[in-house]
Amino acid sequence: METKSFKNWWFLTLNGLIAIIFGLSLLLFTAEILKTAITYFGVLVLITGIILLITTFYYFKKNKSASMVTIQSVASIAIGLILIVFPQESLNLFFILIGIWAAIIGIIQLVILFLMRGRLTNWSGLLINGLLTILLGIIIFFHPFEVADTIGKLVGIFSIVFGITMIYLSFVIRKAIKTANKAN
Repeated sequence: METKSFKNWWFLTLNGLIAIIFGLSLLLFTAEILKTAITYFGVLVLITGIILLITTFYYFKKNKSASMVTIQSVASIAIGLILIVFPQESLNLFFILIGIWAAIIGIIQLVILFLMRGRLTNWSGLLINGLLTILLGIIIFFHPFEVADTIGKLVGIFSIVFGITMIYLSFVIRKAIKTANKAN
């Protein structure tokens, strides 16, 4: 097996940390707090877009290329306004994106599990975690905010467990890479 494909083991660690933070936010914050946070985040994105727009005008004055900055500024302003005006819909979109993210991460877990099946001793636990992650992603995708109220706490707990599992998997991969490098 080629270990180069797993050289970014830290990516799994980062995803695990994101899952833990997401889980903690579901356990600790109510929907009203999340909507307020989304509105404030929208204000920050809007301000960033305005600053980028000012930077665009500065670049135009200096005869510099500003196409990327212009696109970023317009996108930031639009996203900021959407977050401010439609916080509930933004929260729904956030949960839909979390659902997509969870399904993709579950698939990645299964692929990694398949590729490293000879090196893992507890592959059944990782298999169950990957399948449950895909299932969770699908449920959140199709019922973003409705399920958030009823299973929000369960999802928070699952996300924390998932995050810990991802971090564990990343260190297993890191150890396998070190072992493979020593053998070479």
